[in-house]
Amino acid sequence: MSLISASVGQGGFNLPADVKTVQRLLNQHNIPPLRSLVVDGIAGQATITAIRHFQSTHIGMKSPDGRVDPGGQTLRKLRDVSPRNTPLNSKPHAETPAARRADQKDRQQFVRAQVRELPITTKIIDAIRPHFQDVRAVVVSGYLNDSDLFWKVNYHWEYLLWMTDHAMTLGVTEKDKKSLMAIRSALLSCKPDPDVGYRTSPTLGKPEDNSTPEQADRRYKVLRQSKQDFKKIVEAANLKQKSPRGAQPFDLAAAPVAHPGSSKHSTGYAIDIQGDNARIKAICKNLGATMTFDEKSHVHVEFKNGVQSSY
Repeated sequence: MSLISASVGQGGFNLPADVKTVQRLLNQHNIPPLRSLVVDGIAGQATITAIRHFQSTHIGMKSPDGRVDPGGQTLRKLRDVSPRNTPLNSKPHAETPAARRADQKDRQQFVRAQVRELPITTKIIDAIRPHFQDVRAVVVSGYLNDSDLFWKVNYHWEYLLWMTDHAMTLGVTEKDKKSLMAIRSALLSCKPDPDVGYRTSPTLGKPEDNSTPEQADRRYKVLRQSKQDFKKIVEAANLKQKSPRGAQPFDLAAAPVAHPGSSKHSTGYAIDIQGDNARIKAICKNLGATMTFDEKSHVHVEFKNGVQSSY
């Protein structure tokens, strides 16, 4: 699957990941007398010349424009790699061990080691990875079973309790303090078992909660309402400006959490990506994401129809 999210070449957007995709595709075709391109993500004169040459020799354009557009004729032809498009005296391309090691290292940098994958998760990650080569982004979560998803609720439960206690130290009014105490009491009324260790755990799913399904479901409902109440207090009392912790912890504490039963994580069609949230959302939307939800600490992305190949 070879995809680009924006135009490449003369007058194009020339996103580095897209340029590399086009450069690799050009190198798979017979473009003598031109030399193979260096796959560097830079749409320089050599790349533009190669695009024009390809348009002229492989498509028959009388006035090649040197640009590859998503869904355009040039991209469609570039993706048609068959024996007739390669030099007669060339040997089938074999990926070198060094290239395989480099690709494996690149994937390890893009996907955290603890991320679990179903086959569809792997397919999604591998399809979107080329588009994030020059973006601050790392996949931090993939397939999660029901127990994992309820553990995630416990993480947010403990995180909100931690931030509620912190908020009460910031010189809030008696009215706000009373409201924060009410949030604290509500959270403590539905504690997990054990009730500590989720926020600081390096391992998803640890510690294991001994709550019943009914208790876990009630905790989710209390947490959802408590997050809404906490957000109102934070905004009204300007707590982000008063706290040495900055805005992000408050945003995470107030961020909505999907009910475990409604999450696509359990199907393998959802991943969480951490980094430059704005660019992550834009790229995934261009690739056909059916949901991009900014959870502040990361972006929850769903591809329930898979990654689109029409770009």
